[in-house]
Amino acid sequence: MWRWIPPITFVLFLGGTTIFAYMGGVGETAPVSTTILHQAALAVCFLCLWITIARTTQNSRLPPVQIFWRASLTILAALVLVVLILQIPGDFIVENTPAAPIVHVKSTLLSTVLAGLGFILVQRFGQLVRFRRTRRSERNWFLLILFVSLTFTAIAPFHHHFEVESSPFNLPLAGLFVLAAIGSVIFIFLNTVRLAWILRLPVKQKMGALGLGVVVICLTSATLVLLSPAFSLGPFAEQFSPYYYLAFYSLPLASVIILFITFGFVYALTSVLSMIFHLPTIGDYQRSVDEMAAMQTLTVLVREVADPEKLYHWVVSTPVDSGRGKAAWLTIQELDSGSLKPQIVAAHNIEASIADDVCDVNAIHGEAARTRTLVSIQNTSSDRRIQNGKTSGIMSLLAIPLTTRTEVLGTLFVSRDVAHAFENEDIESIGVFASQATLVLENARLLEAQFERERLASELAIAHDVQRRLLPQTIPRVSTLSLAASSTAAQEVGGDYYDLLELGDGKLAFIIADVSGKGTSAAFYMAEMQGIFQGVAQIAPDPHDFLCHVNKALGRSLEKNVFVTAIYGVLDCNSGAISIARAGHPPAAFVDVTGRTTLLRSGGLGIGLDRSDLFAQTLEVKQHVFNPGDLIALYTDGVTESRNPEGEEFGYDRLLQSIQSTRYERAQGVHDAVLQSVDQFLGAEKKYLDDLTVLIIKWHGPEPAAHDAEDDPLL
Repeated sequence: MWRWIPPITFVLFLGGTTIFAYMGGVGETAPVSTTILHQAALAVCFLCLWITIARTTQNSRLPPVQIFWRASLTILAALVLVVLILQIPGDFIVENTPAAPIVHVKSTLLSTVLAGLGFILVQRFGQLVRFRRTRRSERNWFLLILFVSLTFTAIAPFHHHFEVESSPFNLPLAGLFVLAAIGSVIFIFLNTVRLAWILRLPVKQKMGALGLGVVVICLTSATLVLLSPAFSLGPFAEQFSPYYYLAFYSLPLASVIILFITFGFVYALTSVLSMIFHLPTIGDYQRSVDEMAAMQTLTVLVREVADPEKLYHWVVSTPVDSGRGKAAWLTIQELDSGSLKPQIVAAHNIEASIADDVCDVNAIHGEAARTRTLVSIQNTSSDRRIQNGKTSGIMSLLAIPLTTRTEVLGTLFVSRDVAHAFENEDIESIGVFASQATLVLENARLLEAQFERERLASELAIAHDVQRRLLPQTIPRVSTLSLAASSTAAQEVGGDYYDLLELGDGKLAFIIADVSGKGTSAAFYMAEMQGIFQGVAQIAPDPHDFLCHVNKALGRSLEKNVFVTAIYGVLDCNSGAISIARAGHPPAAFVDVTGRTTLLRSGGLGIGLDRSDLFAQTLEVKQHVFNPGDLIALYTDGVTESRNPEGEEFGYDRLLQSIQSTRYERAQGVHDAVLQSVDQFLGAEKKYLDDLTVLIIKWHGPEPAAHDAEDDPLL
């Protein structure tokens, strides 16, 4: 609601002052006090117009070209309106006779149009004056408005003929008017030299502003000539010049209008002259702007991960786009490709094949990489490494290595089609850019490596979850046995595997295996082993037959230098009879109730080491009968080969000792004792170098053993 107060007030005061003037309230015979009150009302009226225009311009801050364009249209529209208003019939009549009503209307319309024009010019050009404002510029702008206001105030008591009478009241005001007018002119010139916006203007916009500035100069000068009292000569000049209508309406307002339009003319003139003086340096400045834009793009690329092709294209295009080179290409020595020759990975403004044919890229790249310094060839016609440089447009060439502390990422080639074209400034600028390009490429490579690590970690986490699901989720509940088992992977995914399967008739099949290697590939073989165990153990439970089937099945899929060690056995839970075979796995440990230990060292090759009959011939099956309280401990080499900080192995002796000391406990107690011994041996860090898997089977005799649900948890 408040925003409508200024325009409404303007309309009301405009109509009121016009009617008051027509009714004879002002004139040469009117008292000075009445004239001052009338001018004060006009001041309030046009101050509201100023506020209305100021709000409009502040809400739409325009670029310089748009400001000059709109200024041109505004002046042209104002001139057209002035001409149309002057065509309205009715002029000043004989002196000392009241003016006709139409004269008051024409004076009001002309004053409103030209005041609006002056206000718009000051508001619009004021945005340019206050570009990158400082305290001094703000002070000068404030003083300009102040002196113009003083000009209005000082001349308020005078009638439109501006005759300084002998009254002591008028003479000081006339002097104040002169001083205020001089101050206004001074600060008009001080403000019109504020042209910082020109330096920031692009070339096309600068040329557009130059042309529009000339138009503004012509239009404002035409307006000032039109407002001159001497525009029409002759005894009835006032019938033809708009100035007399303005002075008749308000001499102070006419002075303000002329000062403001003069400001627009002078500012347009100084702007055009400044742009003309800057024409010779437009190319250099534009080059600097392009380089700044390239560095801003660099800042964005440093924070982002872009694909290599996008980065390479940016590296080669920037020197050309900034005007430092005619063409550019980038070579990188990709060792992963198996070739030692550097490859052109990107080119701008030249075909990569042409650059490769014309230049001995390998030699120039090698020199730049070896010396880690810029290679400058100012005249390629005298360099043997360049062939047909003139016909291909390569007469000057720079090769800048993109070096980090430890390596050379690549070499940036920049060429010109003129010999000796690279000045020291060009070389320094390209060198700085090459350093920034190195930062971008290295950052992108590090981020790519980081993402690759994160991707691999995510895949390993998924594989680890799959591996945990492959291991038994619960242990069979057998009344004559106590069982305990666990598997801990040294990495996210390990190659250890164990399982138990009830075969029926009171028999239990068990297996422990270790796939050579680590990571996802070992886990895949582990999954294959689980499928074979769950399927083959049902139809071929005999240890010899089972392991031979496993060797044939896995032997087809195992990669070269990959094998599997395993122990597989079948236990009769009622009689305690056990049949067991070992395929290259660490020996199982038998411990009887008296503490006597036996290591199963039966013959057998690792699964996948031999695809012939040799595997079956060397495989040996051991038979044994448990007594109540006897147990068997199965484990992987991650237990016995664990090393403490001093480099000492855990070994078989410590393993057997931990089993013997807890042989009277149930399987879970023995299992926990083994893991605790390993952890104590490793020290505070508990750094596992290999997967750690332990399976304990203890036979309690043919009578059912007291069994608690918490005795055999799966760890």
